[in-house]
Amino acid sequence: MFRTKKAAAVLAGALLGSLLPVAAQAAPAAPMITLKVMSAFGSGCPSGTTDAQPTEDNTAFSLAYSAFRVYGNDYKSCKVSVRVSVPQGWTYAVTSVINRVTPDLDNQSSAKLQMNAWFTGSPWNASATDSINGPDDELWTTTSTAHSLIYAPCNRTLDVNVNNTLRVNGKASSSAELIDTDTQASTVFNLSWKQC
Repeated sequence: MFRTKKAAAVLAGALLGSLLPVAAQAAPAAPMITLKVMSAFGSGCPSGTTDAQPTEDNTAFSLAYSAFRVYGNDYKSCKVSVRVSVPQGWTYAVTSVINRVTPDLDNQSSAKLQMNAWFTGSPWNASATDSINGPDDELWTTTSTAHSLIYAPCNRTLDVNVNNTLRVNGKASSSAELIDTDTQASTVFNLSWKQC
């Protein structure tokens, strides 16, 4: 009798687990990612002003520029190379690249952002060109979404390269800064993980 009740309980638990919504079932955690800024060149990223950090859940990583502010009738650019290392047995694809800009534009000013990103040794790349017109002082985000997922080769370390150019046209008092001043994130790479 006891064995029958125990077997019935196990079977009921298994059936209930299979009927739970996918979100309610435990998903495997993303592995830990290690980042190192290998180089940063350009007027938008003087030495020591660029940082790379993974998110707490390792589903993305971001670059932060602390000196990428452009004033009216000027531009700045920066090319950054970041080494991306992941544990053995895992690989990832970039699903989207998001840039976050804090503008301060009057009604006669505009801003334009051009972004190119690619991995050394991988066919993946992304690009975007977006602009806004003033007056505007709300956070501005641009997104480049992958049309298809290209996973990095298993058990290899790759370098991600990103080249950003930010222009502001208009009065010298207008500006735009390539950073979200609340989150301190400038460029965000969202990731999809899978095991090799």
